[in-house]
Amino acid sequence: MIPPKPTDEPTFFTAPVAAPAGGQLSWRAAVLLAAWTVVVAGVSSAVTVAIVGTAAPTSSPSIWQDSRTYPDDAAEGPEEQPSPSPTSKSYAMGEKAKSGGATVVVKKVGEAASVTLDDFDSEKILKAGTGAKFAIVETTVYNDGTEPFDPVCGGGISQGLIDAEGRKFDIIHEVFQVKANRKADACGEEVQPGFKRDAVFVYKLPADASPAQWSFSGSRGMTEGDLAVVTIAGSASS
Repeated sequence: MIPPKPTDEPTFFTAPVAAPAGGQLSWRAAVLLAAWTVVVAGVSSAVTVAIVGTAAPTSSPSIWQDSRTYPDDAAEGPEEQPSPSPTSKSYAMGEKAKSGGATVVVKKVGEAASVTLDDFDSEKILKAGTGAKFAIVETTVYNDGTEPFDPVCGGGISQGLIDAEGRKFDIIHEVFQVKANRKADACGEEVQPGFKRDAVFVYKLPADASPAQWSFSGSRGMTEGDLAVVTIAGSASS
């Protein structure tokens, strides 16, 4: 006879306990039943531990490690190149400097503590004041373009005077009243194409500043790259 195939689950025996008459256990029977229950529970626990202990242990790292792979970061695009600064054309005093429709010859650059203004009714002296001086740029302006323009008033063509330290100075507010400009009609009457006009540009500088460059634009600075720079060194005449 072939014995039955054993199962994986252990079989535990439970001692039969006869119920006493009347449904009540004597104190002796109750003690024996409690002791037997403890013994059976202990044996069951030992067998369970033995069965679990025979299973193959599964190792699990205490710290999870990401073993996944990722594609390389997207290649960065080309670096954005800074926009080029407006180019300028350089000239020397006495040369015909050109910008847009304006051609200017810087004849002389002088310095003074005051300038004479003409307000039609009378003349008055404008002083630079303590610690300051005026730089006076004397020019002849030609209109080589196709449109008339005013070299001094309405913004004029001046883009500033630059000193040896690279500081830029704007034209004085009263430049249209400077006597030399009144005499030459440099302000208020536009220079027509094919004509020329003498004009004086005046700037207020610190007393210790040294004029180095004068810049102008025939488009009044509205066209990128349309800037002419005249290097100031001594004086010249056309």
